[in-house]
Amino acid sequence: MSDDQIEAFWTRAITKARINQFEVVTGPDRDSALTPPAWSLDDETVEAALRDGKLVLTSAASQHEVLPKAWGLSILLWEDETPAALVQTTEVTVRTKEELDAEETIGDWTTVRDTIPAGASVVVEVFKVLADNA
Repeated sequence: MSDDQIEAFWTRAITKARINQFEVVTGPDRDSALTPPAWSLDDETVEAALRDGKLVLTSAASQHEVLPKAWGLSILLWEDETPAALVQTTEVTVRTKEELDAEETIGDWTTVRDTIPAGASVVVEVFKVLADNA
């Protein structure tokens, strides 16, 4: 992953996603001053996120030192670690494995479920695509 590629994408994404539209007048704010964290997923999942405009991921709560918070920004990368999209966490919930098993398929739950023990807490994160790299 090239920091220059991510920085260049971030500069374009700020405008495309209309983050801090008044920066010319007010100067940079907290959301636009710092490049958000970047993380990659497999290309199939990234393509689905871009097509659907959202992404839902599940993980064991024990994998998180601190639970994610809603409204944070991050940069979603392709497998080759090039920027794909600017995403915003819109919802974070903690559910039990049994609750998720009883519902319809949620995001990547069917691929993650076998790695999580019975009775464990599961973090469900919903992301909205704010700007793609097209």
